[in-house]
Amino acid sequence: MPTETNHRPAVLMSLAASAGLTVLIVVGSRNLEHYDAALFGYTVASVVAFGAVVFRYAIWLQRPATRVYWRRGWKLFQDRKNLIANTSSAAKTLVGGMAVQKFIFRRGFSRWLMHQLIMWGCVISALITFPLVFGWVHFELEGQRGYRAYVFGFPLNVMDGRNAIAWVTFHALDFTAIMVLAGCAIAIHRRLHDRGAIALQQFLFDFVPHLLLIAICVTGLMLTASSLWLHGYMYSFIALSHQAVVIMTLFYLPFGKLFHVIQRPASIGVELYQRRAREMPQAVCPRCGVEFVAEMWLDDLKTVVDKLGFDYKMNDGHVWQDYCPRCKRVIRGLAYASLIKHEEVGPQIKADRRG
Repeated sequence: MPTETNHRPAVLMSLAASAGLTVLIVVGSRNLEHYDAALFGYTVASVVAFGAVVFRYAIWLQRPATRVYWRRGWKLFQDRKNLIANTSSAAKTLVGGMAVQKFIFRRGFSRWLMHQLIMWGCVISALITFPLVFGWVHFELEGQRGYRAYVFGFPLNVMDGRNAIAWVTFHALDFTAIMVLAGCAIAIHRRLHDRGAIALQQFLFDFVPHLLLIAICVTGLMLTASSLWLHGYMYSFIALSHQAVVIMTLFYLPFGKLFHVIQRPASIGVELYQRRAREMPQAVCPRCGVEFVAEMWLDDLKTVVDKLGFDYKMNDGHVWQDYCPRCKRVIRGLAYASLIKHEEVGPQIKADRRG
């Protein structure tokens, strides 16, 4: 029988991660010298959400199948003989599978565009927002038009506040908000019109993430509109609304659909595992003698099945996983045929005995 999962290591890792992020915030903001107290709510939510993400990821890695892929992937990657090939494989997966997402492009252009807009909009927003919230990056006015950016307290070059680069820099979050809104619009349109998506979708799992992202983007753009064109009208209320929606999304991140963004980098190890498996010795089916899968993959599968508490031992000394897919279908069919034959013969024998 499978053993119960021990959550203590995951809890300790999550607490350590939250504590480590807190230390980085204090150190990166130069002992909170460059920290904005108005962003305290964002900071607390980020620290708690980061610990929850680490906890969920640690629990995910404790699953038998995930743990096998994780350990085997790292072991294969650290193989010195294939280090260059492994690095190249990881780079291809990182660019083609995660950055460009070729596997989604094969499903359709609109679906690929939707993922690209949402992914890059959220990634760029996170790269801008979190350093600003944590006090790792801040700006100081120098002269009448110049702004100097400080990263972890180290000064950068002065930037003219009225040139195009400065304008794009200060409004970068507005551009990313528009990107995410466009991507969410495509996603919701698909959810409302695609029959395949309608048959499988769930409101909490498929619609709520998009609604949260839309709320964040709309309230963020309203902050810009209030400051630029409305002379700060209702700015405080909009800021509190924006903060509430962001905190809700951060708490939703570890336990909702958005968590797959955290899981996706693990595909680097999975694809490396699959590529190396093709080059390794292949397992032979004991019934037909055909090579059908790598021995490494078959051994790992047996390990996972055993940890899950299943027993597939056969009468001939083999286990069910030893057979190729074709022979599995044949064996299953023969078993069904013998059951039918037994059910037909049994009543006849009883009738003969009565006669």
